[in-house]
Amino acid sequence: MGVAWTEDQQKVIDLRNRNILVSAAAGSGKTAVLVERIVTMVTDKKHPVDIDELLIVTFTKAAAGEMRERIAKALDNKAAENPLDVHLERQLTLVHNAQITTIDSFCQYVIRNHFHAIGLDPGFRVADEGELKLLKRDVAEQLIEDCYEKKEEAFLKFIECYASGKNDQGIEDLIFGLYNFSMSYPWPEKWLQQCKKAYEIESAEEFLQSDWLKKLTDNLKRQLKDIEEKTEEALRIVRAEDGPYMYEDALCQDQAMIRKIRQADNYRDYAQAFAAMGKYARLSTKKDEAVSENKKEQVKAIREQVKKSLKGLQEQYFFGDLESVISDMQESREVMGVLIDLACEFTERYAQKKREKNVVDFSDLEHFALDILVEDKEGEAVPTQTAKDLAEHYEEILIDEYQDSNLVQELILTSISKKCLGKYNIFMVGDVKQSIYRFRLARPELFMEKYDTYPVTDNICQRIDLHKNFRSRSQVLVSVNYIFEQIMARYLGNIQYDADAALYPGADFPEKQNEVDDFTNTEMLLVDLDTLDEVVEDVEENARELEARAIGNRILEIVGKEEVLDKSTGIYRKARYGDIVILLRTISGWADSFARVLESQGIPAYTGSQTGYFSTVEIQTILAFLKIADNPRQEIPMAAVLKSPIGGLDARELAAIKSANPDMPFYECCRLYAAETAEEDNDHSFLKEKLKKFFEILDHFRMLVPYTPMHELLWQVLEITGYGDYAAAMPGGEQRTANLKMLVEKAMTYETTSYRGLFNFIRYIENLQKYNVDYGEASTVGEQEDTVRIMSIHKSKGLEFPIVFAGGMGKTFNQQDSRSRVLLHPELGIGCDYIDPVLRVKSPTLLKKTIQRETINENLGEELRVLYVAFTRAKEKLIMTGAVTRIVDKIKKWSQICRREEEKLSFTELSGASAYLDWVMPALMRHKSARELLEAYGFTNNPAHELYQKEAYFSIRVCPVKELVTREAAHQMAIKVSKEELLERGHRMLSEEQLEALNMRMDPLYPYEQDADIHGKITVSELKKYSQSMDNLLSMGEEEFSIYEEPDIVPFIPRFMQQKTEVPGAVRGTAYHKLLEELDFAAASSGKKLDEQIERLLEEGKMTGEEIDLIDKRKMVRFANSVLGKRMAKAEQKGNLYREQQFVLGVPASEIRALSGRLPGQYHNPACDMPGDNEEIVLIQGIIDAFFYEDEAIILVDYKTDYVPDDHAEILVDKYKIQLDCYARALERMTRKKVKEKILYSFWMQKGIRIK
Repeated sequence: MGVAWTEDQQKVIDLRNRNILVSAAAGSGKTAVLVERIVTMVTDKKHPVDIDELLIVTFTKAAAGEMRERIAKALDNKAAENPLDVHLERQLTLVHNAQITTIDSFCQYVIRNHFHAIGLDPGFRVADEGELKLLKRDVAEQLIEDCYEKKEEAFLKFIECYASGKNDQGIEDLIFGLYNFSMSYPWPEKWLQQCKKAYEIESAEEFLQSDWLKKLTDNLKRQLKDIEEKTEEALRIVRAEDGPYMYEDALCQDQAMIRKIRQADNYRDYAQAFAAMGKYARLSTKKDEAVSENKKEQVKAIREQVKKSLKGLQEQYFFGDLESVISDMQESREVMGVLIDLACEFTERYAQKKREKNVVDFSDLEHFALDILVEDKEGEAVPTQTAKDLAEHYEEILIDEYQDSNLVQELILTSISKKCLGKYNIFMVGDVKQSIYRFRLARPELFMEKYDTYPVTDNICQRIDLHKNFRSRSQVLVSVNYIFEQIMARYLGNIQYDADAALYPGADFPEKQNEVDDFTNTEMLLVDLDTLDEVVEDVEENARELEARAIGNRILEIVGKEEVLDKSTGIYRKARYGDIVILLRTISGWADSFARVLESQGIPAYTGSQTGYFSTVEIQTILAFLKIADNPRQEIPMAAVLKSPIGGLDARELAAIKSANPDMPFYECCRLYAAETAEEDNDHSFLKEKLKKFFEILDHFRMLVPYTPMHELLWQVLEITGYGDYAAAMPGGEQRTANLKMLVEKAMTYETTSYRGLFNFIRYIENLQKYNVDYGEASTVGEQEDTVRIMSIHKSKGLEFPIVFAGGMGKTFNQQDSRSRVLLHPELGIGCDYIDPVLRVKSPTLLKKTIQRETINENLGEELRVLYVAFTRAKEKLIMTGAVTRIVDKIKKWSQICRREEEKLSFTELSGASAYLDWVMPALMRHKSARELLEAYGFTNNPAHELYQKEAYFSIRVCPVKELVTREAAHQMAIKVSKEELLERGHRMLSEEQLEALNMRMDPLYPYEQDADIHGKITVSELKKYSQSMDNLLSMGEEEFSIYEEPDIVPFIPRFMQQKTEVPGAVRGTAYHKLLEELDFAAASSGKKLDEQIERLLEEGKMTGEEIDLIDKRKMVRFANSVLGKRMAKAEQKGNLYREQQFVLGVPASEIRALSGRLPGQYHNPACDMPGDNEEIVLIQGIIDAFFYEDEAIILVDYKTDYVPDDHAEILVDKYKIQLDCYARALERMTRKKVKEKILYSFWMQKGIRIK
């Protein structure tokens, strides 16, 4: 029995001789329908086509392979039904060579067959990514060097404006960015020249007619509309029964003013309207007890929002008069011209270099194919004869994932369609709601242009919508619809989520027996970080761990208890770990944290990580060895290898080598130490032997380098040094061995490039690291095993899972690309800052501000689509999770949407989101399922709104941290009890004599017992904490102390919940320290000067916007103007100020005990005392915030951002005295000068505190 296709699916299968756009919703079976269309065309009784007369273009090679397999299987089935059909037999032969391919592979096919048309050597190869990085860098370096030699004034001005740091890497990156962006256009140089024209403004009228300026005014219109709606919302409250009617006059005046601004038609009119705004009317102070105080506060809050929004628009777009705005653009013309010319020159040189090496990249494949297929005749793309020949051959062109096409691909495929012959034969299928490759320069607007213009009725260009979802339960689909009907709009997301875009259930799920009603409800788990007793050191890391723990708890509640439908049997079974996936926006820094926490809960997890390869210890060690094989005078790699198992030295031995000849480079120190023949002690002799053996190995490999292939050299390094066996024997040895084998494979790939030698291999690897071309650790775990999978949302596209956790929804969106020095946009061009290199001032041009806003909006639209992809992976259960701080404030903000009458969130509300929760939670707040949550925090939603009672299935729950920790403590306690039971069982099997003998052998007296808890190397902070923990112990009585020392069962408390004496706010403290490390004290005496420095640090990437937001700039200015700040500024001008100075101080363990307030005599164990000569040396490591010289003496400064109650400075002194004593001791030992002052500067108290 055949498949029962829906009416719309049947249309997709049957319609011919037209251009067709299929808008296929998630789970609508588009691949199955596409395969059926192809098979139907091939087996058509009246007009059959051969499979090789179809061009089928997919997005990935994997998709192409799956498509070919499905088509072959379908044809095989047809042939089995009709064994005598010669045509079908022919198709089974042709299908293996049919054009079922990616666009890159098709372009390569065109080039291989028509290389003569563009003068390309047919022996070309597609270059490796690492090779291309090296090649680009070499070309760019030479280009910039040539420009320096020419000494042209415009170029030097450009360098002065945009170069930063000690090299020209920033300039190179600007060139690369512009080059990569331009290559997404059919004719890159033409696009670049159009960008240059944007700055060639001759008059105000020409400026006002700019296309990009219309985008700015469109954005203004949307925001002003929202602002007026906010005012109308306030007026509705005012006019309510107990509303503050006395505010109506002022609000009406506000409304009139906003409407007047909205009447403007162009930038000049808007500027004049904003300039004429005047002052706001004052709200009436009339008293009336009948008026609701709550509604008065609501109106005031809305009005403040309106004022803030209008002020924001004015500051963003109308920061100067029209003449100055135009002047900034004109003044930027020269430097932008230089950048564009550099990009054009780089394009030519890079192309030439690739031609010389006979290599191409993926952009070349598309552009070479375009050159073969299309001619540019007076700005019009005209198909060549080759394109016409191909058009004759292909009966139809079928494009999968059309929403991810770009302009070049569009032109290539259009050129070989029958359009030039007056026919229509392009079939396009995709879903713009799933267009998530903007970072690859996909252009979803190509899809939308056809979506808007192709009618759904019979036409030569026709649209067919596939609404039905055959993947998910109706509960999942209704929930997804409920959310996206509110948050996905044309102005943000590229499509209006309406009845045409909504998902409709098509899957048949049998009823369960004894089904738990609420299991299939969509869940929201909010991890409330506010219940932490104190702010932990790494807030972000611990937020991840807490969220992962909440997810783990829910997984344990589901697995083995709830039921899911088995795909293969069609009957329900208990849920397994393999049914579950955790989807994250980014896996970097998240996947490993989640996997670690889940595994600690006994849940198997598989990350399939695509990052972390280069940071593994085995790869770092081997790369360090290769570096010193190339050049042994590199001190850090040399020390790393010597301290690794290859060298076998420890830190004390390295220190001994260096201290023997402190003024010599480290390499010479090692060589000299190994060659010494003076009288030796045993330790010295042993160290010499180790060094001699090491250098024998190193010298051997240095001799092999010139004539040994890289992969062979690597194998020999692993074999001769024994490091391969050592890595295999380490924990995770199988993974480490796989990683090392992958490095050998990378070396073999490198040998196929145009580069040779060890030096270039190291450059090759460094460039892969630098540009984040991380291969991820080699996979040793199968994805099909019964494990919870953790993957990125992007990787999940096209897949489906019974139970989906959409995690990390509280994570802030990445808007880094909107903060670059030079911004790029496909339609608006290039946006830059106006920079005056003489006055050293800069300000963003209006074009840059426009591009910045548009980039942010488009990024947010992409995030909406990514979220849609995540939610629509779920077949039976969707669980959303996110960690939040200041939850009361967040719920208050989210609940404000309940007052909105319109279903969709406004543009301002959508574009103001900083995380997924800022979209999803406001949508959920309007549903009845949120009532309990809102009431718990003192808020309400609106039962009268139609969304309140709308059919949807949600469960919203807040998870306090204490609940998570208590559950984990119980889990760990159970493990401990089980362990003790096993041990007790063992005890019962042994006699007293056997137990005593075993204890003596297993637990001998350790001579250094009282130093056992002192690490060989500790930080000053650890020393301070140890001292404070001892103080706490000494404040207890003896009985209390003994209980503390030997508890019966110590429940596990996670690291982030363990009691700390360190003051909270470490994240904020780090931000302050980063700024103070770079601050020019003399130029920070005012807010304006400080802002200039901060802007520079943001541009140079030394600080992030999030870090700057944590800093109270007023406090920083006060510090710069304080007596201490002025002393530091004076020292800085003389070159006597030193910051962030690291040190390592060797101290006898006895002194550590003395410094840290070690236990008194009654707890001292004399049996552990050792002679002083053998006393252990402990290394104390730390970083000194700042010190400076005055009159040949040192003033030591330490910054603190701790909260200090009621101006109690003595709290800080008690807490940090040991720390500053250690710093002072280290400074005096390093400099041989006296520390005359130790000063703590408290930013909380805004004063310096001297410590005696």
